[in-house]
Amino acid sequence: MAENRERSARQRIGKNYIGYKSAILSVNTVTFQPRGVDKNHDRIVTDLWHLFDQRWLFLAVFDGHMGSTAADYTSKVLPTIIRRKLRAFIHSKGGRLDRQNVAEHEHEVTVLLKDVIERFDRSIGEAVVNICPRPWELTEEESRRLALEHTEVLERAFTGTTLSLALINIDQRFMWAAGVGDSSVGLSTVGSDGKVQSQRLCEMHTFKNPKEYYRAVMAHSYAEQPLFDWEDRILGWVNVARAIGGFSLKMHASYLANLFRYLPGADAFPLSTYIPKIVSPPYVISEPSVHFTDLQPVWKPGGKIFLFTDGVDNLVDGWLVFRPREHSGADPIHVVSALLTDHVDPQIEHILGHPIIPRWSGRENNRASDVLGNLLGGADVERLEMVTDMNRLDDETGWPFHIDDTSIIVWPLTDT
Repeated sequence: MAENRERSARQRIGKNYIGYKSAILSVNTVTFQPRGVDKNHDRIVTDLWHLFDQRWLFLAVFDGHMGSTAADYTSKVLPTIIRRKLRAFIHSKGGRLDRQNVAEHEHEVTVLLKDVIERFDRSIGEAVVNICPRPWELTEEESRRLALEHTEVLERAFTGTTLSLALINIDQRFMWAAGVGDSSVGLSTVGSDGKVQSQRLCEMHTFKNPKEYYRAVMAHSYAEQPLFDWEDRILGWVNVARAIGGFSLKMHASYLANLFRYLPGADAFPLSTYIPKIVSPPYVISEPSVHFTDLQPVWKPGGKIFLFTDGVDNLVDGWLVFRPREHSGADPIHVVSALLTDHVDPQIEHILGHPIIPRWSGRENNRASDVLGNLLGGADVERLEMVTDMNRLDDETGWPFHIDDTSIIVWPLTDT
């Protein structure tokens, strides 16, 4: 009976996630949303680039909010731009970026990535201004017509997305990580003592980060205070301090009042409550955190690079899932790193509140799915059933039970 329950719970979870393991380089990915894969606003990109006889691995996760259009567009367009700019940069250095000259050019690539990401975001907003340079002059009829004629372009700007990427030179063993928002890039390594060590490679851009909080407070007048609600959401709306898209909080309020609000599906959000609060945009910026890492010292068996969206953070935290009104206080980077080992520290089971199955995915043999399965309940069948229970997910009478879109990429350093 217990085996049947577990099999059934796993099948329901499996219907709502897409897992993949590449034949080349063993990149493991999974993305999950219990309401169905078509309701998932996350996007994943894994690509292998051959530039001047070197292999570059591009890994990225995108977490869409207010819809999936910005995440979808960014995931399809931005990687191509980065590849083109990186190739041009390497060409300008004589077709060589390796261990002999990377120290000299490391900062230039960092600046390149920052510039590409910010220019890409600006282009999304500029496209809206080109369509409508003076939204305060629009009649409702004109607004509805423009929203219908230019839905795709306007939705790219209205919706938003986080970005976390890893750009890895496999042959020369170094990388850059870049992040905008609250998705994560991590590095898991094995020390000389055999213990697993974990490191976050990009800063988190939420308003729970004191630097982001004070940056926002200092950018706006005293008359606008308080800027945040009890959940640290700016203007009571979003908790990410940086994002691609999300131009309702980057442009004059009339763009939201006279244009974005007429997009299909926009009436599902209480936009009228936010419009009068938008006084001195931007409230959210797109400047990325970019970090260079030399992988040569840690390139050994057991080392892994991993990326994930904030659905992982929510499951580790437990506040809206298995531990109502109680924060675990655990670092998601540390927890994911530990779940990628074959002998999980009992402390991780204590943090999550359930027993772990190190190779949870079984014959699928997908390390990303292993992490997901263990975050969703591991060996606890009741919890595995809870995460796809629509009655529980839809219940609005008590404390919310919420499973966010959750996407994970895992790449083992030595699989080359």
